[in-house]
Amino acid sequence: MNTRNLRILLAVLSSLPFSSIFATENGNVSYPLGGDTFYAGALPPPGTYLLGYYENYHASKFVDKNGNSSIPDFGVNVNMFAPRVVWVTDKKVLGGSLAFHLVQPMVDIRASAAGQSDSRFGMGDSLIATALSWKQGSHNYTTGLEVAIPIGEYSKHNMANPGSNYATYRAMAAYSYIDPKWDASAKITYNYSTENDDTKYKSGQYFAGDYNLSYRIFPNVALGVQGYVLKQVTDDKVNGNDIDFNGQVIGIGPGLIYQSKKGWSIEAKYITETAVENRPKGDATWVRLVMPLH
Repeated sequence: MNTRNLRILLAVLSSLPFSSIFATENGNVSYPLGGDTFYAGALPPPGTYLLGYYENYHASKFVDKNGNSSIPDFGVNVNMFAPRVVWVTDKKVLGGSLAFHLVQPMVDIRASAAGQSDSRFGMGDSLIATALSWKQGSHNYTTGLEVAIPIGEYSKHNMANPGSNYATYRAMAAYSYIDPKWDASAKITYNYSTENDDTKYKSGQYFAGDYNLSYRIFPNVALGVQGYVLKQVTDDKVNGNDIDFNGQVIGIGPGLIYQSKKGWSIEAKYITETAVENRPKGDATWVRLVMPLH
């Protein structure tokens, strides 16, 4: 394995904040790809809600810009659990409901490449956000600002790290069309990351988002097609120099949600990745539980 690919490998495995991994340093993003697909543009009524996310991500290949395997004996398996507290206030700003949320993931990662392996379990980076949401009949709109705070465990000498050692700032906009039968949702973010002071690596800027089209097959059950999209739009940099390395991925798969009459819901989804460039190529399984606290 050449020096450039080894540098990429170590960078790719150097961090894991809230979930679905990989696209910049050099393959890692803090945006939770696939985490919010059902009703992505709608907020619940005022109140406090507890959400629990579980994801397993598994990849056995890291591909280059042509889709060819570029790192020998590559493998990564990640299990992530993340509680999320959402507070939807009764305050109105510009006619929209004001909300806040906090996510704190715990991550177990096992990685191997080129005869080396590493595993870590620990706290990942925190995610805090504020949002405004509007509802007009079946149309739901949400916009907000999010920050990934690099408090997770990290060492540049480790192949696998729960934390990233750099912050990410993102602007978010989402829309959902919801009627008694259909949910058509899309969420898009624009992400800007700071430099990793330990490696002098600055990940490029990227668009990332989730989508869903689901149909209610029973009164409390909906089945849909959903997934995620990521496209990096600026090059990664090392010591201020571009290295011509941009990631992209499209994820697609089935999703199922059950909504209780008591207000809680549980959903499951399986997403496989395609059109992958400069990232691991794998599959993600998600489970999400939503419970109102009051």
